[in-house]
Amino acid sequence: MKTLHITLATLVAILLQPVLALVTFFPLMGAEFSISNFPPFDLLAVFGLAVMAVSILPILLFGIPCFDALNKTQKLSFLSLSGCTAAMAMLPYLVITYPKPMPGFTANLSWHGHVLPYYDNGQPMAYAWLRYAETALGFGAHGFLCGTVFYLFWRKYRTQEV
Repeated sequence: MKTLHITLATLVAILLQPVLALVTFFPLMGAEFSISNFPPFDLLAVFGLAVMAVSILPILLFGIPCFDALNKTQKLSFLSLSGCTAAMAMLPYLVITYPKPMPGFTANLSWHGHVLPYYDNGQPMAYAWLRYAETALGFGAHGFLCGTVFYLFWRKYRTQEV
């Protein structure tokens, strides 16, 4: 019965991922939705399925073991689990995509309505690092919300130890 509650909490966390992604990533990418320019349903469905497919593996490989470790050491709380999932959500992005020097590359990009230097002669400028941090925080918010939903669902429906 205990495993069933963890499985249901995991399923809820996975199924909620597309909603969280719409809230956290689309605004970071500059998307503004209104009734007149809302994306078509088929695009949202494909986006939702892709987000769920990508989120299943990290939740099962990292989230559940983290939950078990925190629970066994009696350190499980709202902040410990949510903080752990936020860090786990940011870590792959931070490791893989940090702004690397690219010799001879120069680019200017728009950031919140201002054109700023992104790379200058191969060196990442301040904007590259700000965009890197902003996107990492988006992943962190996504992980934090996922951990929060998991924890609240598990806490509400957990079974008592016999």
